[in-house]
Amino acid sequence: MSKNVNKDELTERYAAKIKPILDLAKKAYGLRGQKTPEHKASDRYTELLKEYYSKGGSLVLLSDRLGVNYSGMRRRIFSSKVPPAARKPRSRTNETTLNRALERVTRARDTSTESYHRELYKAYHAGISLAAIARGLDLSSSAPLYYAVQREEMRKAGR
Repeated sequence: MSKNVNKDELTERYAAKIKPILDLAKKAYGLRGQKTPEHKASDRYTELLKEYYSKGGSLVLLSDRLGVNYSGMRRRIFSSKVPPAARKPRSRTNETTLNRALERVTRARDTSTESYHRELYKAYHAGISLAAIARGLDLSSSAPLYYAVQREEMRKAGR
């Protein structure tokens, strides 16, 4: 019982720290490592999540308490180990390169998750627009593709 009370207290303590910066942190778009107020709030949010998690806090409880997505919290913690990209690759998307990338990505998607992530990573670093790939795959958002690129970066970093 005392363990649950401690987790509840820990959750309430961190919810109180995170709540004031949450709206601003959600507005951070673009490359990590920028020094905008939104990115500073986002970095602080991630640091508080890591601290909370390292103390044995439940991300499920905290996500419920804050009304945010559990998987997003988890992604923040684990992708924080990958250093921010120095710059976004310059887009080299044209119809030919996009169609070739779409063929490779589609073939890889049908093979395995790891292959799919690897091909998205290669396409991204070759300057192919992930938004264009998302449209070609009939996805409503390119966000999962950026997540796949991050996952491959974490794999390459051995984390």
